[in-house]
Amino acid sequence: MTSRRIAAWLAFASGFSVLGCKNDPSDVAPDQIVKVVASDAQTAPAGARLPAPLAVMVLTKDGVPVPRIRVRWKPVSSGGALSDSITVSDGTGRAQVDYTLPPTPGLYNVDAELVITVSRTTTLVASATAPPVISTISPTQVTGGTVVTIQGSGFTTSPLVDVSGAPARVTAATATTITAVTPLCLAPGAVNFQVRVAGAGSNLKAATYVASSGAVTLAVGEYAMIDPAQLASGCATFPTAGAGGAEYLLAPQSAAGTVGLNAAYRMTGDSTVTLVVSPGRDARDESGADAFHRFLRETERKISLAPNRPEVLLTQPVSGSAAVAAIKVGDKKSFKVCNKFGCSPPADFSKIEAQAKYVGDHIVVFQDVAAPAGGFTDDEFTTLGDGFDQVIYDLDTRTFGVESDIDGNGKVFILFTPVVNGITPRDQCATSVVTGFFFGIDLDPLFNADQRANQAEMFYALTPDAGGSASCAVTKAQVQRVVPSTFIHEFQHMINYNQHVLIRRAPAEEVWLNEGMSHLAEEIGGLRYQQLGQQQAYSDFVIGNLFNAYQYLKAPGSYFVLFDAGSGLLAERGGEWLFLRWIVDRFGISTMRRLEESRLIGAENIAAAVGEPVSRLLGEWFLANYTSDLPGFTAPARLRYESWAFRTTYASLNAQQPSRYDRPFPLVPQIFSGGSFTATGTVRAGSGDYFRVTQAAGQRGFGVRLTDPAGLALPPTVVARLNVVRIK
Repeated sequence: MTSRRIAAWLAFASGFSVLGCKNDPSDVAPDQIVKVVASDAQTAPAGARLPAPLAVMVLTKDGVPVPRIRVRWKPVSSGGALSDSITVSDGTGRAQVDYTLPPTPGLYNVDAELVITVSRTTTLVASATAPPVISTISPTQVTGGTVVTIQGSGFTTSPLVDVSGAPARVTAATATTITAVTPLCLAPGAVNFQVRVAGAGSNLKAATYVASSGAVTLAVGEYAMIDPAQLASGCATFPTAGAGGAEYLLAPQSAAGTVGLNAAYRMTGDSTVTLVVSPGRDARDESGADAFHRFLRETERKISLAPNRPEVLLTQPVSGSAAVAAIKVGDKKSFKVCNKFGCSPPADFSKIEAQAKYVGDHIVVFQDVAAPAGGFTDDEFTTLGDGFDQVIYDLDTRTFGVESDIDGNGKVFILFTPVVNGITPRDQCATSVVTGFFFGIDLDPLFNADQRANQAEMFYALTPDAGGSASCAVTKAQVQRVVPSTFIHEFQHMINYNQHVLIRRAPAEEVWLNEGMSHLAEEIGGLRYQQLGQQQAYSDFVIGNLFNAYQYLKAPGSYFVLFDAGSGLLAERGGEWLFLRWIVDRFGISTMRRLEESRLIGAENIAAAVGEPVSRLLGEWFLANYTSDLPGFTAPARLRYESWAFRTTYASLNAQQPSRYDRPFPLVPQIFSGGSFTATGTVRAGSGDYFRVTQAAGQRGFGVRLTDPAGLALPPTVVARLNVVRIK
């Protein structure tokens, strides 16, 4: 199976000049927007973010949704915080913003007004109820495993309790009383308890944490994310097993939010009896397709950092305007297409002529007039175009926001051309094929006068070429199956570039997160086709992620999740998809749009979108990879996936394709019987290793240490954690 998701590459020569821009001064006339429909009346505790974004619909006087219209959000009352002051309506006409309520209960109003016509304004109302308040905690001197009673008000039956940022285990809760177990291995000294309800934090209540003096008892299902600097005190000393024995999962990890960090580690349990070395990082050479994608993202990053970026004026003609009517089936248009790795001078961009084969509400499909014979029929172009226009476009824009419209025609162009086929060298046809790409310079105003850019929203795709005249032999059926999922992946990149770089004039998103969101887009597309009863399309969209994730889970210690080199190995992309899928399962699909409509990037963007530290999110996700649907074990809510039962899925794939999926479940931790062991390996940003420690009935307890190979402290920059959960 050929590699997919391989996007574009542009390697500019050093010292290239960035051309000036020419903004289109046109915008939607004020009288074209006559109605704004609001969704409001939400309630949340004071200080919390509303459970759903504030949203308005931007419509014409005839009730037609209008995309790409800027909406300004302004709190009428003082206090509170908006995720942004201006957002843009998506392909359905919806503009939205997240609102965090002020810390005082009451009613709060937020105005939404059209930037182009401030008289078009509506007011949304939100209600802030009383926030959680801690009055007392008992006892006030605690250690790891202490049962604490928290009295107060504004609690719920499902609160979160933090002790200086570390999660405590809640065992019971009412509106006024919470019983919780303090976390293991905190630094001795003053700590603060805080209760969180629906994202609203209570006041802090001080206590004193003392070092553990003996063995701690974890209940089955209880977990901890331990700073290894505290392990030297003996705080993670596990007791003698009871009559039924015991089992723990130990998972050393780097929970760093900084890309590319790594450190060698040594984990010991009492004494050394064996040595386990985690596999080394995949040392294969970067494929041409990987390089193609890497240079594109690196180029976009460089462009996004150019000083004094111009403001992009958003344009959108109304239905029936001359600009929209000018595009019809049969029309011909010229394009420039990058034709080789490292394309930089104009000679590296083929000028081709293409004919419009499909014109939809949002998409125009073109085919190169020089495409090989035996390509798509008119009916097949219609089927492909309808899929792009009626399914994929809607999903991507609802989930991630709207794309730009720099040419003012309200369309995204999809160009099938053998120039894309020719980018893949013939000697790589069996391993890595460029199937399609998005190219940031096509829509960046810095390149308005650049002859290499098309000044349009463009997606380039390979075309059927059964005879291999351009490069690899590619059948029509292969293109039909691979291009739709490639398009939904690349369309997210296009939206991301528009939201971060063009609208907000911010840096391009970090590549690991950008890629993870595009892989999530593929899955979302697959799930939609599953709802439509199209099982083959569902499989085509999700199978790439499942395979990449399988490779990651087979050797997680060998890969980064927050990678900093290139576009990431396929296994690393699998890890990113798993992390974002877990985020969506825990915090909702609206998190993705929150990530897009932001000036923040990377881990900082994740933390702001979710409202929790990335170190905690990474640790809980890492444990969830093993515990989520573990037979005989009921995982806590935060240690499981809701959308997938991966053990069932991978067991089925193993039965169907044992040569490709060589075990029923890819994640198989090393096992130690008892507490005497030494394991060495490397923790890489976001990732690490898994080990099981089993105890027979009555077997003695053990302590654990996590250090560098010389027995010294691990570098604090890698944010090393020893994640522990009791399995039985």
